Amino acid sequence: MNSTTSQAYSRLNRHYEILDDLKVEVSITSNPYQIPVDALFGMAARQNAKRGFLFVSKVLGKHIPVHPFIPFAGGAALARRYAEIILGDYHAAGQDDLANIFTKPELCQSQWESIADNYIHLADPTLFIGFAETATALGHAMFSCFQGEARYIHTTRENIPDIGNFFDFTEDHSHAPEHRCYAADPDLFAGQRTIVLVDDEITTGNSALNLIRAIHHRYSHLSFVVASLLDWRSPENHRRFADVERELGINIQTVSLLTGRIKVNGSPVIKQTVHRRRDSFRAAEQKVDRIVLQSSLALKKGSSVNSLNRANFTPYLAATGRFGLSAEENRINNFELQRIGRQLRKLRQGARTLCLGTGEFMHVPFAVARYMGNGVFMQSTTRSPIHAADNPGYAVRQALTFANHEDPAINNFIYNIPAGYYDEVFVFLEREASYGQLVPMFDALKRTGIPRVCCVAFVPQEFPIAPPAPMGSYNTADVVFLLKDIGSMLPETETEEREEAIQGGRHYSEMLPKEYRPTEEYIKLYHDTLTATARKVALAAGIVAELIVKLRGANIVLASLARAGTPIGILIKRYLQYKYKFDLPHYSISIIRGKGIDENAILYIRKQHPEADIQFVDGWTGKGAITKQLIAACKLFAIKYGVTLNPDLAVLADPGHCVPLYGTREDFLVPSACLNATVSGLVSRTVHRDDLIGQYDFHGAKYYREWAGQDLSRPFVDTIAGYLVAVAPAAEAQAEIMLKEITEPTWDGLKNIQAIQNSFGIQDINLIKPGVGETTRVLLRRVPWRILVDSVKNPNLKHILMLAGERSVPVEEWPGLPYSCCGLIKPVGGDN
Repeated sequence: MNSTTSQAYSRLNRHYEILDDLKVEVSITSNPYQIPVDALFGMAARQNAKRGFLFVSKVLGKHIPVHPFIPFAGGAALARRYAEIILGDYHAAGQDDLANIFTKPELCQSQWESIADNYIHLADPTLFIGFAETATALGHAMFSCFQGEARYIHTTRENIPDIGNFFDFTEDHSHAPEHRCYAADPDLFAGQRTIVLVDDEITTGNSALNLIRAIHHRYSHLSFVVASLLDWRSPENHRRFADVERELGINIQTVSLLTGRIKVNGSPVIKQTVHRRRDSFRAAEQKVDRIVLQSSLALKKGSSVNSLNRANFTPYLAATGRFGLSAEENRINNFELQRIGRQLRKLRQGARTLCLGTGEFMHVPFAVARYMGNGVFMQSTTRSPIHAADNPGYAVRQALTFANHEDPAINNFIYNIPAGYYDEVFVFLEREASYGQLVPMFDALKRTGIPRVCCVAFVPQEFPIAPPAPMGSYNTADVVFLLKDIGSMLPETETEEREEAIQGGRHYSEMLPKEYRPTEEYIKLYHDTLTATARKVALAAGIVAELIVKLRGANIVLASLARAGTPIGILIKRYLQYKYKFDLPHYSISIIRGKGIDENAILYIRKQHPEADIQFVDGWTGKGAITKQLIAACKLFAIKYGVTLNPDLAVLADPGHCVPLYGTREDFLVPSACLNATVSGLVSRTVHRDDLIGQYDFHGAKYYREWAGQDLSRPFVDTIAGYLVAVAPAAEAQAEIMLKEITEPTWDGLKNIQAIQNSFGIQDINLIKPGVGETTRVLLRRVPWRILVDSVKNPNLKHILMLAGERSVPVEEWPGLPYSCCGLIKPVGGDN
């Protein structure tokens, strides 16, 4: 950008060539303190069709990093001007040379300290309102110069529905036009004599008039002051202020450090055509330290809701002024902010430190930064999209873009961080966020070459998801079910009725299937099968446990998929306890085909184990529907929460060739597949219905406490666990062999199922359930049509043949079947 001034009027007229054909001519009409114009602002092009240019403040600490005392000196200068114009006090504190305070940091500090020692007294109740997001700190700094009947509040773009007494208004030209104003004290507005609106610059004054109308409509105030660093209103805009005064019967006065007129030529820059330098600087490994402060600063309860309709229950910090603040409260807060600044000074590791506020959260970080020592610069993230250009004199040379940590649908920006310039950055958060939420910002900062990030949160994160209630009959040392007991809320549905509903379009997870009560003959078959296969199951569990620990290490949490995965997760946990002395946390959670994984359960696990990875575990694979659902769920979770989950599912048996981590690919009878709840902790299959499962509930299931006398859950895992020591050498040896041969899943089972689908003309592939485990489920809780087997002599099929006989279901041998068997569900309305 070229900035030119005319020779005759170099102090009064300026011409800015911004980008492309966009030009702005500035004529200065008043500069009472003779502050150098170049010390107040530069110019840049906004990515905004409504207003294509931006006065980039060199005072605010928003888009341009500044010395910590400069924003406060800006507030002090406005306070002095207010005292002169509004109060008629030309002997107010702070009589230093205001012409140089923004160019000489030592003057900034002395000017501010002079004000702090000699407050301007306000006898009449006066409320200062800072405009979000840019002027929240400026308004606070101005307010901080007063004592007596001074109050402060700032507008916000936060949506806090559980705090009442608010009004809203719009900022017409803004990229984020909606403003809200909340007041913890319902009398905050009503009891004021004068309302002072504080913004960094006024071009038309429309935003100020919109706020004045909103306040007057509700509270009928008569006296308003609009204070700004810059005032560029045209004669027409001045007339509009006068019109509003007459219309509402009010008085509006203005206070500014610089006034003038502007003339805009050219069009907003829609698509940037100028050269933008790409720094080739590559950062070293970024170190991230995270601190949650312990302080005496008061909190304000209130849950926010972001644009994705996700709630955040963490309280706010009262010291920001978002909900109202008195002069005395502010004075007391300043002592604590000084203490925090000195505390953080001890944690500095570099000579050149950037202190970074986030969005509206500016004043508190800026106040802290003043006491963090020499070599500190400060600025804030912003929502404002600005074109960056590496042109001499242009006000925005570098730009970083990333997703907002509290609302990933909103982009945030950091401007003017040259590559390799800072030794470290302190990022200040009002409310603690998870590491995953902050990764987009951290990744953006990596590109600047800053080797260390210290993330400082003032309010610890609150977690709305309650700990799980006791559930299931397993020992809690083996597994914790992250499920909500909905047994008393939902009756079981008869098998035929449920089948008709599912095929009629109702989701299977919205009904509770009727549990099969096994006959004595069937229970005997289960025990015989357990005796025959316990060692085989133990070996497979040992193999997959070895693969997990060799590939993922010990810093993991087991998350078994209820309910078939639950006993397998217990066996893996016990094997690793014996073999490696690892006592891994193990939770059992819900995943539902077509609905996804229980995100609340994942969030709960991450809250309890923030540094651990999650390993998902299931019993077996069929055609891979749950495997695909898990992959999709992990992708969605990363998008929503910024957290990457490993979707590699670990299973005992993988006859479908759907996963890389498995104990065997033989389709044999896992004894737990013979029974339902009575061998799965007395827990039903999982349920999800909006009328039963609230926003912060886990998915549901029924706990069959009444079946305690028939429960075989613990004896099942105890029997198999008895073989874990004996099979450990073979399990480790087999795992070593398999590690050399791990390949991507081939989905061979699915290909065969698709051939069966075509042979029988079945329209819905979900009516085909391959494998011993899935076929068992068909016979126990669906309406089976026929059973396909590889051979009726297969020893793994004894219970299948028994159940088929009980339900009069035809059994048909199917040559070339890669599974031991396959269950076909009867289509509603006939044989297909």
